[in-house]
Parts: sequence; structure tokens; C-alpha cells
Amino acid sequence: MIFCLPELITEDEHQALLGWIRSTEFSHGGRTVGQALAQIKHNDEITGEQSINQPISRLVMQALRRNETFVSATQARTMNTVLVNRYGPGMFYGAHVDAPIIGHPNPIRSDLSFTLFLADPESYDGGELVFESGNQEMAFKLPARSVICYPTGQLHWVREVTRGERLAVVGWVQSLIRDPAMRELQYDVLRARNLVRASLGQGEAFDLLNKAHANLMRRYAET
Repeated sequence: MIFCLPELITEDEHQALLGWIRSTEFSHGGRTVGQALAQIKHNDEITGEQSINQPISRLVMQALRRNETFVSATQARTMNTVLVNRYGPGMFYGAHVDAPIIGHPNPIRSDLSFTLFLADPESYDGGELVFESGNQEMAFKLPARSVICYPTGQLHWVREVTRGERLAVVGWVQSLIRDPAMRELQYDVLRARNLVRASLGQGEAFDLLNKAHANLMRRYAET
């Protein structure tokens, strides 16, 4: 399941991120992946090794954890430090899937990935985040401060930027529910439960859906 979260961070948080990022040196993104991906990864990054990454990661993770949709849809167990990436003219990232295990010295299984867009879409051309979906493509270029979340195992790429600068924060989530289909199912049941409560109150229908969701979590959650 791919889902978007508009205005995840406030304008003040956005400006704080931009201030930290502008005061930090970037390095070539190809050094954080293996040899094969390094040939198709052309961007600049701020990595977890740099001290400024700590407040950036903390701000982004706090914003994600206060978002009800993110919490419900991902069932996040843990998140690792984030990366900041930058694409200028001529830069792109070819088709790939993110690594299944991410992070050092505390690795996590990467069940979901997210991208927090920091640049206004009108300020750059190209740079769409594209996903393979059957025999079609889905392209996203969200407003600044918005997030897209997607299953980490999904083939995706970033189109070449031809004007301006694409700036984003990317990160990964280990979910309590490993299977993406079951993770989506529990989210559907949870949404249905909440809709029933809003329209009918906490009666028998709510109780049954609440029971179903609790038992789904009990059956499939990994702590």
C-alpha cells in the first residue's frame, strides 16, 4: 500500500530542517550503496554518520509518530536514522529496491520506506518518485512538507532533475507486521472500526471490529 501524508511537518519544522541542511556538507550518494547501485545512483546525501543527522532524524521521527494515519497504517516497531538527499540538474536514481536490512550499528528490517519532500514542486523540473505497478508506472511529486510511504520491496526510481533542486528526507520503518498484505488488512479493519464508532458509537458492531483488529494484531504482530 502506498499512501501520502500532506503537511506532515509544520512550517517552523520545515524551516528548521532547511537551516540544518544548508549548514551541512553533502557527499556523493553512491558511497552508501553497493557497486551495482552506485552506477545508477547519482545524488548527494547527508548520512547518519554526520552529527547534524541526529536532530534531523529526531524531528522527522517525532512528526511521523504524532500522525495518526502513519501510526495506524505502518504499525511501526522501530525506525532508523534518516538520510537527506539532494538532486540537482542531471542527477537521478535508476530503478531499484532499497536494502532489506538497513542501519549501523543497530540494523532494522526495512518493511516500509518514506520520502519527506522539502522543496516546492514548482522550484524544480523532473525528480518524480516513480513506482512500478504491474505494467504501469505511478509518479509522485508532492508539495513541500508532505510524505509518501510505500513498501520497501517495491521497484522505484527518481527521474532526472532538469532544473532546480530536489531536496528530501528518506527513511525506513520496521513494522510490527512483516507481511504488507496483512498490514494493509489490519489498517482497513482499524479504519472500519473507527468509522463505525464515529457514526454508530461503541455498540456491538464496534466491539466486533475491535475484536477482529485485536486478534489480527495478536496473530501477525512480531514484537
